[in-house]
Amino acid sequence: MSARDEMPLDGWIHSAISAQKLQSRRTMSLEDCAAMAQFAALEAQAIGIPVVFSLAGASGHQRYFFSMEEALLVSHRLATEKAWTAVALKMATHELALQVQPGAELYGLQQESGICCIGGGLPCWSDGVLLGAIGISGGTVEQDLTVARNTLRRFSAARYVITPSR
Repeated sequence: MSARDEMPLDGWIHSAISAQKLQSRRTMSLEDCAAMAQFAALEAQAIGIPVVFSLAGASGHQRYFFSMEEALLVSHRLATEKAWTAVALKMATHELALQVQPGAELYGLQQESGICCIGGGLPCWSDGVLLGAIGISGGTVEQDLTVARNTLRRFSAARYVITPSR
């Protein structure tokens, strides 16, 4: 007897529908983007820093953006570049920072326009599919990373699982 045979019909149907939804997800909806932004704002408020949030889709185009009162002007550019870089290279920007050091594999890439090697940009993977990336800027690198990581955790608990790595 298989696990499917042991599951009640309603449970099996719900499981099949859920699997289909995961397979068809290739992008984040506008509602998903807004939820992600709301979680980022809550996380930034919890640690008391004004941040700028940017969400880029898998194509690299910005899909959602906000700036909290008193956020640093430079954070507007950095948040956008962090999100774009995380999508373009399919890696977190704090990991990229290690790869662009003298003698490292990607040394010199930091000179390319639009590339941001400062932590706070995380790709958003769901079931092996890159949906986009978020960029957080406004605090220290550690604060930006904390807000970004906790944003993905909150989103995953509330909507569907998003991870910063494949």
